[in-house]
Amino acid sequence: MANNTTPTKEIKIALLIAEPFFWKTNAPLFFKIILHNYTWTKNNNTYQFKLHEYSDKDIRNGKLISNDIDLLLIPGGGIGDGHSISKGFKLLPTTKTWKKNIQQYIKNGGGCLGICGGTSLITALSTGETTKPTTFVERQYNKSSLDISEVYSYYKNLAFPLLYPFQYKHPENIGTTAYVFSYKPGITTNGTHLHTGGIPLDFTVDATHPIFKDYPKKTLRMRWWGGPALIIPNQTKRSIQTIATYPKIELHLQKNTRIHAWRYIGGLTGLIKGGINALHFIKNNTLNLTELPMLTYYFAGNWQPTKTPIKSDISNRPAITTEIYPNSNKGRIALCTTHPEYMIWYNGHIQEVNKNFNCLAQGFYQWKDIKPFIPPEDYQFTHTWWLIRRLVAWAAKIPDTDMPPIEKQKLTKSQHHDLKQNIFWDGTLINQINNI
Repeated sequence: MANNTTPTKEIKIALLIAEPFFWKTNAPLFFKIILHNYTWTKNNNTYQFKLHEYSDKDIRNGKLISNDIDLLLIPGGGIGDGHSISKGFKLLPTTKTWKKNIQQYIKNGGGCLGICGGTSLITALSTGETTKPTTFVERQYNKSSLDISEVYSYYKNLAFPLLYPFQYKHPENIGTTAYVFSYKPGITTNGTHLHTGGIPLDFTVDATHPIFKDYPKKTLRMRWWGGPALIIPNQTKRSIQTIATYPKIELHLQKNTRIHAWRYIGGLTGLIKGGINALHFIKNNTLNLTELPMLTYYFAGNWQPTKTPIKSDISNRPAITTEIYPNSNKGRIALCTTHPEYMIWYNGHIQEVNKNFNCLAQGFYQWKDIKPFIPPEDYQFTHTWWLIRRLVAWAAKIPDTDMPPIEKQKLTKSQHHDLKQNIFWDGTLINQINNI
């Protein structure tokens, strides 16, 4: 409840919602529920988040102003990763203006939070000390950098399934995008079907940072969904701090999280058939024809598994960093390679699914034997929502002593209704595809 003796301070958040390609994301829905109108009181100070949706055009037209907006929030998926490709065409006049306005916003003292693909957009890309970005996707991610952070995103390899021209002989070189597109709904030991892309991992956190100072544990379980690791340069004039670190054991060295690369063997015929199936799917589900390119990508087949594991090379690397821009305005940048907006689960293992005909729409991997949710189940749905709020508060320059509370949250009936199609699988292919 708001404190009636002191005015409520509004924290204005600009949520980037533009999806430059056809990869839809449900992130705006989650962030609206997590942030919009959320209010807390600490030390007799009352704060309230106000979320405003911003398009690329809004940013190009100069609407992003530090005096009006406290934080720019860049989600992952079709927004952050989509921009990480599209803004790689950096010579386009619209791209130049878009980047320049964000850069000026940070220089003027604005805050910025990137989530997963949003972190990739903010940063330049590294593929290792002795290598340079080589694939189309790697080069685009590198060139799309907003040039506001000294931190690098790190991918050992990065390419999209099917679009990587050498994937038949070297399918493992798509890297951790294998963990992004290729899941069918998982299942708990009591038969509940869930949308379970990615992996819940236990990250080591830094209790010296105000975001985690009163967090009672050494690790925090968060949803990881193919995001990069981070690299902090050896020499920097900025205040940069790693506040969460990936687990010490690599994913491919653990039986429950190991997956193998798949190769596309359908050729041009498989793409044509994928397009035909996509058209039928659009008609049967009353979708827009703009969905055709992405659905063709999902329905193209056939694919076959290989015995080559996907190696991520993310162990013990930074996963969340905080950074202060080096001028008198001290704009703040928070980079989070995980997805704290999404639910977590316990136990289970990833099992590969191999049928006579395989395509991305149906999934190559499935989580099995997940531990049933402990009532109230909402606590696993909202497990790390407090972290989103604290990352926003820190980057928006809320005093360290006034961070939002670490709290378990029960969803309202309305929130549960809005989110259930993104949590529970209803048995339809359209629901499965909408949650890839």
